Amino acid sequence: MARGMLSFVPPFLKYHLGRSVPPVLAGYKITHRCNLRCRHCPYWKRSGPESDFSTVVSTLDRLASMGVRILILEGGEPMLWRDGLKEIGHVVEEARKRFPCVCMTTNGILPWGNLPFDRVWISLDGPPALHDETRGEGVFDRVWANLESQGRGRSFISTSIGRHNAGGVHEMMSLLKGTVEGVTIQFHYPYNGLPDPLFIAPPDRAPILDQLIRLKREGYPVANSFDSLTELKKARWTCEDRLLANAEPDGTILHGCYLKNRGPSVCAHCGFSAHNEMSLAFKGHPESIAVGLKVFFSGSGPELRP
Repeated sequence: MARGMLSFVPPFLKYHLGRSVPPVLAGYKITHRCNLRCRHCPYWKRSGPESDFSTVVSTLDRLASMGVRILILEGGEPMLWRDGLKEIGHVVEEARKRFPCVCMTTNGILPWGNLPFDRVWISLDGPPALHDETRGEGVFDRVWANLESQGRGRSFISTSIGRHNAGGVHEMMSLLKGTVEGVTIQFHYPYNGLPDPLFIAPPDRAPILDQLIRLKREGYPVANSFDSLTELKKARWTCEDRLLANAEPDGTILHGCYLKNRGPSVCAHCGFSAHNEMSLAFKGHPESIAVGLKVFFSGSGPELRP
């Protein structure tokens, strides 16, 4: 864990010395395939080639050579990736040889507890009725059962807030209090442009962000820093996209904005708070640095359950 934390010192110093900074975080969409059909997600609708195991390893090598420190396996549903006898666990084994921190985002339908991740984010959209309205009947109960049996106390929840679920934030935070280590929020992005019935324009996000700030002060598991939640109320907030890299199912790698090759990049519509948090951390905001350490390097080691 200490070695992983120390690996961020060189890019941090380069950033403050005005030198070229490598991407430190990469989201690898290893597959677009998914076992759900969530109303707000564009990725399950996409097709195209998916890498075999040797190409996946090559992609990991290229990301590592770029300087990536944190790898997040994404989808679709990354648990579905297969190549013959190779499955996601084999990818994690290879990733752990190359990156100080290996994480995953998942919809929580399939058990993940025997995989050695440093951190897992489970997508949850709200209390049971709201979650199932977004993802399918009975999905909440399946996710909750997996969360309690495999990830209780060490997993994080990831919530994308849109008009469909904004009203359930307080109830969801109450439900999760004492169950998970934290909840990270972002705002729904209009991948197909406007109008988008789920999109909340930045001026309309302020009351939701104020509510999250209040809940965090009251001890609810809001993981985002006060600085980031406050900055997200601005029409244009800080994002150092040079700190990011993105890999696609076919092995394509792009450096910069998360939306490259994934949709129209309109900064005024963005609500990817994790990128703001990381940018604030590199600018030296103590609370954002503390959030990064907690999210990526807290705990006793990789997420692993018998």
